[in-house]
Amino acid sequence: MGQVLTGRRISAYLLLILLQGLLAACDNTPPEQAIKDALAEIETAIEDGDTGTVMDRLSDDIAVERRGRTLQRKDIHRTLVGVFFRYPNRNITFTRTRIELDPVTQKKARVQFTALAWGGQNVLPDDADSYQVDSHWQLDGDWKIDSLTTNGVRE
Repeated sequence: MGQVLTGRRISAYLLLILLQGLLAACDNTPPEQAIKDALAEIETAIEDGDTGTVMDRLSDDIAVERRGRTLQRKDIHRTLVGVFFRYPNRNITFTRTRIELDPVTQKKARVQFTALAWGGQNVLPDDADSYQVDSHWQLDGDWKIDSLTTNGVRE
């Protein structure tokens, strides 16, 4: 009789472990974490000079406001390529990230952060700046930036 209870107990534990694994597989990444992961992906892509990854994180209707000028997708791509050629050694860090998720739909978010950027032709940076970024994101399969406004410290 003791062996039957032990066998049932082992079966119950195995079933519990299996159910935990299945539940863990169904767990989606929380929206805030998914946005943070997307920002980290953008940081890495900028440092690596990967325009494709950066552009993949922008919606088709993206509008970037900078110095009173609005940039569309094509303008953004050109700007990225130009910056990557001008500054072959570049670093960027996003700090003070604040994410405000739309409480109703959970499919839109406002993300504000500070971007510290520096780069140059050689090991030492030729240029550095800090930007206050206010962006609006939308969940479209992946989290993508709909609009973005930046203000540099030196502006």
